[in-house]
Amino acid sequence: MEEKRRFSLKLSWVIIYAIIAYFIATDIYTPSMPSIAHYFGTTEDLIQMSMVFFMLGSFASTLCSGALAENFGRRRIFVGGQILAVVASLACMLAQDPYTLIAARFIQGLGGAVATVIGFSAVQDVYSPKESTKIFTIMGGAFAVIPALAPTLGGHLDQLWGWRSNFIAIFSFLSLSCILSYFFFHLPAKSDQKIPSTVSEVLRKYASILKNKKFLRYGVMNSILISGEWCYLTILPFYFIQVIGVSAPVYGYYLGVMLLCYGIGTYASGKLIDLIGHDKTLNLSLMISIMGGIGLVLTHLFLPKSPGAISICIGIYSIGQGQSFTPSITKTLESFDRIRASASSVRSSMNALFAMLGTLAASFFNDFTLVPLALYIILLPLVGLLIFRLLRQKP
Repeated sequence: MEEKRRFSLKLSWVIIYAIIAYFIATDIYTPSMPSIAHYFGTTEDLIQMSMVFFMLGSFASTLCSGALAENFGRRRIFVGGQILAVVASLACMLAQDPYTLIAARFIQGLGGAVATVIGFSAVQDVYSPKESTKIFTIMGGAFAVIPALAPTLGGHLDQLWGWRSNFIAIFSFLSLSCILSYFFFHLPAKSDQKIPSTVSEVLRKYASILKNKKFLRYGVMNSILISGEWCYLTILPFYFIQVIGVSAPVYGYYLGVMLLCYGIGTYASGKLIDLIGHDKTLNLSLMISIMGGIGLVLTHLFLPKSPGAISICIGIYSIGQGQSFTPSITKTLESFDRIRASASSVRSSMNALFAMLGTLAASFFNDFTLVPLALYIILLPLVGLLIFRLLRQKP
């Protein structure tokens, strides 16, 4: 028993770091987006597509990596994804035009997202349900606190050495993740068994997962709120820097505060689940997120150029989003055993799909005011509440 505990602890830290490195790759360069557009002499909309294609790559990865892991082994796919992300980061560093950057970001998402699929399923395979809940709560906090520092770091790197320094940082974080994964990502034999299957069998497996009402009911909740996160990650750099007039490093500080609120939500969820249960915790998280959106509408009307007021509103939304993480992931995956990697793959695919929709919504509807963002982050949790009630299972 003691040996398993030491093994599990080592594994959990490798998974946490790999997923943190992936999250850092998503937003460390957001303060640099205006300067990247200026450097290449192109439009903000084209540079925003680097976010869209990153999530498109993540979506493609999460859709396939679960099935690949069950066919070829989780360790092989996990480490392979890290290597692919490192190579893509090198291409981002050396990009000479925006189209190369966008293509490299697609491959970066393709490799990096593997960690989320295999990592989450591995936690539930190694730990008991109660332990998994605690670990996911810790993970949620870590995923908020450390990546929240990334935009602040990215803003300073951009100011000191230019936008390419952000991709050098991403390359460094992912390279360390690749090394750690190669040496320390080892699963028990029973958790890394290969389950050979054809393409048609994989599709039938995915269809059966999507027909599971419990999976959909809990899985969609966090995915919907992730869409709002990616919408504000895409819109706010240009609003803060070009409309309000703050510098890239200062914007990084504000974004860091917003993302830290996500950690507050994940910490609260661990306590709330014990007090009121998973369902009420999720309902409360959606209502908190709606309050953030309403606050943003009021900010647009009365304090449209107050970075502090905007940060508070987005912070409230992020608290709700963070609170949804633990109950969503634990209830989503607990119904599956042998095909948990595939279930995790479908769940992560939903997250990537909704994130991509958030970036697309930001690109199409951004009018350099707060109105589109505010309406979007109000609509999302309202739809979530409706879905949560419609898919409620009768006792």
